[in-house]
Amino acid sequence: MDKTPINAPEGFSWIESATSHTVADGGVVFTLAASDGAAARLTLRVEREDVWRVRFEPEGAESPPATGMLVDPLDAPLAPEICEEGDLVVVKSGRIEARVRKDPFSLAFLDERGFDVLRDNPNDVDGLGQPFTLPLGYVKREGRIVETTQSFHLRQDEAIYGLGEKFTPLDKNGQTIVSWTRDAFGSTSERSHKNVPFFYSDRGYGFFLHSSARASFEMGTVSRQSHTARVEAPSFEYFAIFADDPATILREYARLTGFAPVPPRWTFGLWISSGGTYRDQTAMEKLIAGFEEDDVPHDVVHVDPWWMRWRKYCDFEWNRDAFPDPKKFIEDLHRRGLKLCLWEHSYISVESELYDYGKERGYFAKTPDGEPYIIDYGLSLAPRPDGVIRVATPETSWNARVAIIDLTNDEAYRWFQELHRPVLEMGADVFKTDFGEDVPEDAVFANGKTGAEMHNLYPLLYNQAVYEATREVRGEAAVWARSGTAGNQRYPIHWSGDPGADFDNLACTIRGGLSFGQSGFPFWSHDIGGYRGTPTPHLYIRWAQFGLLSSHSRMHADSPREPRHFGERAVEIVREFVKLRYRLFPYLYSTAVEASKTGMPVLRAMPLAYPDDLNARGKDLQFMLGSRLLVAPIYDEGFARSVYLPEGNWLDFWTREKYEGGRNYVVEAPLERIPIFIKAGAVLPTMKPSNRIPEAPVDPLVLEIYPGGEDAFRYYDDDGEFLFRTERKGDETSFVTDGKFTRAITLRYMGKSDAFDLELAPKK
Repeated sequence: MDKTPINAPEGFSWIESATSHTVADGGVVFTLAASDGAAARLTLRVEREDVWRVRFEPEGAESPPATGMLVDPLDAPLAPEICEEGDLVVVKSGRIEARVRKDPFSLAFLDERGFDVLRDNPNDVDGLGQPFTLPLGYVKREGRIVETTQSFHLRQDEAIYGLGEKFTPLDKNGQTIVSWTRDAFGSTSERSHKNVPFFYSDRGYGFFLHSSARASFEMGTVSRQSHTARVEAPSFEYFAIFADDPATILREYARLTGFAPVPPRWTFGLWISSGGTYRDQTAMEKLIAGFEEDDVPHDVVHVDPWWMRWRKYCDFEWNRDAFPDPKKFIEDLHRRGLKLCLWEHSYISVESELYDYGKERGYFAKTPDGEPYIIDYGLSLAPRPDGVIRVATPETSWNARVAIIDLTNDEAYRWFQELHRPVLEMGADVFKTDFGEDVPEDAVFANGKTGAEMHNLYPLLYNQAVYEATREVRGEAAVWARSGTAGNQRYPIHWSGDPGADFDNLACTIRGGLSFGQSGFPFWSHDIGGYRGTPTPHLYIRWAQFGLLSSHSRMHADSPREPRHFGERAVEIVREFVKLRYRLFPYLYSTAVEASKTGMPVLRAMPLAYPDDLNARGKDLQFMLGSRLLVAPIYDEGFARSVYLPEGNWLDFWTREKYEGGRNYVVEAPLERIPIFIKAGAVLPTMKPSNRIPEAPVDPLVLEIYPGGEDAFRYYDDDGEFLFRTERKGDETSFVTDGKFTRAITLRYMGKSDAFDLELAPKK
């Protein structure tokens, strides 16, 4: 009988049996026999309880290379129990056991109930016994292994989440996801700047493919009973994380790849941007003055490439025609309590003086012939923003062609960091690390890797270099990053790229952010109003309402995005949502600290926040902002939408009207409001009105107490961790602190008709 899988690529061989096993390399190593007569190795290691490392190495293939994705060193592996039961080898550790059947080969992970949480699927065959999907195996061409594969059982009701910032439905079951970083040029497709080869299933496992190679995840698209990982590499390894809830899976994933540090406090304020419009110092000052005249709080001012000389990006030299006195410009910003963000990328224009300098020293990625690899990319293909979408001529493009700094070259890495130093020492606070997705597959890097190996990995080195340089000079650090992969959460913050200015892009951007959060990234933003094109006032307001209730908020585009350009009504509504964001800063910041400890994102998809509620699974256009607020953005031109409220009692955030959970509601949403609900009885930390995010812990802290239940809120700030608790006895509600909080507190009871404040003096 032919066992070649249907539609198998030419040169495919599969594993037929396990011929022997031994204890080595901190785990159990199985010798395998493939259909082409060659051998292979499969290694099972227990890295920590319920976290298994699986490595597949065909004969003659090199071991999977280091990537920098992992936080080193990992703990020493645990010693498992090993026993043989006839044709089975059972490897057991904690509540999980791996069962390897020798002939025919199969692999399954079972929990303490005997439930196969994750297993391959040898029974996925057609009526003639021919497999539908690619089992554990490899593809060999011209004597070289070019692809490795493995398939797993996919249950019919299984939901799969993650795999990066994907703008498709959250449940990836039924989708093919390609892990290959690229300039997405929009936000409505599977294409993504941020591909993360990690997903989790609601069946109790997470899967992290520890590889920088291009990989395709066929999630029930070839066969509805299997999902397949296809890795364009001669070997692979993955981590299988077993847990009953996704929060634990995300925490264990973060233990492997790193927890995200808390971004500086000021990053949680509004970022306003020059975008494609304001290209000199006078224009920037006018932009800032407009926000102040309209009484719209803001904290960060961003300047796009215009701070540098046209077509010489990125040489970190101020354009003195546009910014004649950048030092004074920065000092004036700081005097106003504002921070400065500057645009950059890790490429050097061939028209910049730095190109010859870097070429002489071998600082650029090379062609196979050893020359600097010169590429076209987004800015060399497009004209400077003028409201017309088109391909530029070489003379009118936004930038010249560029060389890619080889960040695997230690000298080039330090040179790149040193280019930042004068600008940081002048007072710049943060960089927008744009691009990073353009490494050609046949490029050659100083560490011996090809562009195919470095393509997905390059953004990790890029953002790491800038983050480190910023922290060294400024004492604190963040980046505003576009590209990324596993491990990039160690260098926050990320934004979604360049969505179009329409409601479809708004809806898909919501999904992209929630998917990114389910992929281990707690901090995320997007361009309010969309980047490309001009939104209607209606769309602008709706996008702002969502954007100002995201982890971080920025107004940026190829055309103006300040509220005054969209009418007086837009100014009024957006101003109120900006002020709401600032009022909520203590809650947002506390949630951010929690995220840095647990791996849970600030924006939590409903199936992540309520994994046991099957009705929450398909609700991918609403989310939890932290643990207490449910936000349902308006993503079309209507004035109502369906909202699902999970079990429990909920209050309308605006009216305090009570709603019973476990139901769907059609909620009215006039232009000045979007549906927001808060858990009944919640304690919500807020602060008094402010036009800037405070540099010190909030004092006084305003604790909003909502009726209808009890709560215990664990509050985090820079001076510690505190517990605030409410207790109900009959009609009375008591407030209790843990005794450590020494700042002033305003208790604000949020009754439907009898709201009042109670001032508590700080403890001596």
